[in-house]
Amino acid sequence: MSLSAAGRAADTPATAVSVWPVRPVPFAAHIETIGQVEPLQGVTLSPEIAGRITELDFDSGATVRKGQLLLILNDAPEQGELIRQSGELRAAEADLARARSLIRTGVESHEDLETATARFEAAKGNVARVQAVIDQKHIRAPFDGAVGIRQVNLGQYLNPGDAIATLTSYTRMRVNFILAEENAASVQLGQTVHLAFDTTPGQDFTATVTTIDPRIDGSHTLSIQALLDAPPTDLHPGTYAHVSIAAKVAPHLVVPETAVTYTAYGETLFVEQPSTDGPTVTATAVRAGDRRNGWVVIDDGVKPDDRVVTSGQNRLVTGMKVREIPEALPLASLRELAQ
Repeated sequence: MSLSAAGRAADTPATAVSVWPVRPVPFAAHIETIGQVEPLQGVTLSPEIAGRITELDFDSGATVRKGQLLLILNDAPEQGELIRQSGELRAAEADLARARSLIRTGVESHEDLETATARFEAAKGNVARVQAVIDQKHIRAPFDGAVGIRQVNLGQYLNPGDAIATLTSYTRMRVNFILAEENAASVQLGQTVHLAFDTTPGQDFTATVTTIDPRIDGSHTLSIQALLDAPPTDLHPGTYAHVSIAAKVAPHLVVPETAVTYTAYGETLFVEQPSTDGPTVTATAVRAGDRRNGWVVIDDGVKPDDRVVTSGQNRLVTGMKVREIPEALPLASLRELAQ
């Protein structure tokens, strides 16, 4: 500014402004990263053995319970075999009971009892084998959840591994995210992290860190997993999560964010200067850091006890006289900066 301009600024009446005394406050720097949601339990249902669908007891989007029958592959041959093997089991069981009774009278030998026992065990194994095949053809929900889009139809022949539908549990979710190597010390097991989702704007959720990969990978990042116990009802697996992690609390110089003027050349604060004719202001270049809850950390450019203008900067130039007017600032939110 030229001397004449500075003189004109000094001659103008004092401009009413609000000011804030700069002082160090406890501030928890936050590390921001992006994570991705995955279900705590989620599978693609598929058959273990081949067969034709004879019963289909669910539809796309259905909510199912653990153990609920979803479909049956043709099990008529196995059901017939089960009847035959069950008959043989009953006969073997009767022979075993008779052998045990007769051995006490000495009519049969221990060898006969062992033979009857072996036949009974073999028959029981045959029944269990056939029943296992039937169970494989009865596809049931392995846990409570929501079924995705059904990919099969009644009468369709399925091979082992063919996709039937996805099943997802929405009661609990995991969030996977990564941190740069230099931030690895800022997170630990059991720590709470804050989450925000684009699908639920304005809402904040918390998750607990449950897993930290013991190795730093080739890109010098650390993989971390956190558990979200009560996800919003409309949160879907694959959704991106904005993850915020509170780092170590330390004193920082903070000012209301309204005090900072942002330009293409950087950030500026108007700092009040004492004068015999009344206080004036000086535009001071600063380096702003973290921002949160309407406050901003000033890493360089001001010192404790500086008084900075928080409103009315658009009418100010360096050297202009000012007079202070009171302004109520949210001190409660200032205390939250340590969280």
